[in-house]
Amino acid sequence: MRAYLILFLCLSCYLDISAQKPIVINLARTIGKSPKEMMLSDLAADIKYIPLETTDDCLINNEFYIMQYTGEDIITSGIFHFNKEGKFLNRIGRKGQGPEEYLQGLFAFGDWKNKLLYVQNWTSMTCYTFDGKFVRSVPAPKQNMGAAGLFDENHLLYSNDMYFADKQNPVQLYLIDSRTGKTAGKWRGLLEDNKKYGLILTSRDYAGQLYFKPALENVIYKMVSPKKRQLAYKFDCSGKDIDVSVNEADPNKRFQFLSVYWVKETDKYLFVNYGMREISRLGIYDKAKGTFTNIVIKDNLAGGYDIHPAWTSDDKHLIMTYFPIGILKEKRCSESLLPERKKELDELAKNIKEDDNPV
Repeated sequence: MRAYLILFLCLSCYLDISAQKPIVINLARTIGKSPKEMMLSDLAADIKYIPLETTDDCLINNEFYIMQYTGEDIITSGIFHFNKEGKFLNRIGRKGQGPEEYLQGLFAFGDWKNKLLYVQNWTSMTCYTFDGKFVRSVPAPKQNMGAAGLFDENHLLYSNDMYFADKQNPVQLYLIDSRTGKTAGKWRGLLEDNKKYGLILTSRDYAGQLYFKPALENVIYKMVSPKKRQLAYKFDCSGKDIDVSVNEADPNKRFQFLSVYWVKETDKYLFVNYGMREISRLGIYDKAKGTFTNIVIKDNLAGGYDIHPAWTSDDKHLIMTYFPIGILKEKRCSESLLPERKKELDELAKNIKEDDNPV
């Protein structure tokens, strides 16, 4: 199974687009439908629950934004570095305002081949090796903590979430040199007439490499080259699209529109997490059948918990995160096709504590 990383970024309308017909998924029709049960054995050959080591040096807050798996390493908010068995190795970088430090450490993305991590600041990206050594700081003047990702070994992509603030030059996406920060390409964004633009929290972007979703548009493009994109998916929201005139910074106005939160693709499926108001759905598009269905994935391999893949990983895995309270209280699947995995999970559930790091 080959899983493609998703880059949710903002691009303009005048890039070259492939003539290939995009896949259209009607979210307005499915948002109100109850999910169907799907067995994990239909999607995966194996599963492993990995408890992240808990020490005073690597305590992870329950509200975190990074969980990335490279096949060999696990990177979390903090920014903490674990091996693939969950053993804490080191903290990457240091929070602060110094030239070799990062300001927040909420968002980061990796160059897995060269074992580099780029930690996003407001107007720069701080690059470290996985063992925590400072490499360089890359200027990114318009980043605003927007989505960012590795385009290739020499270039980074990042979105300007405040592109609409400059009506004369609304640049949405920047392609920059990964060493100097020099702009190698930039693309303007679309502004709707007679609309007031404010902070749209439901359009929070997620980093990756090969695909992007404009923050206020219900489409996904594949990035073919620095000058070319391919329209891959379109989401039919039938008038329930985000209204940019509504400032969702006001808690009473959040999540009022049909929004795509994240997307994860494999060679056979497209997983879509989307929602509206109090409803949140996980949908799956079957490429062979051409169908889109709301699902709940049951772990019938280890007799474990419902699966909700979301975080960034290498191209062979789907990953998700469980907090200890879920391990202690959530209901498990009654079927387990892999007895050894069930035994491992039974032991984990017996020993985990509420204040431990996530699994």
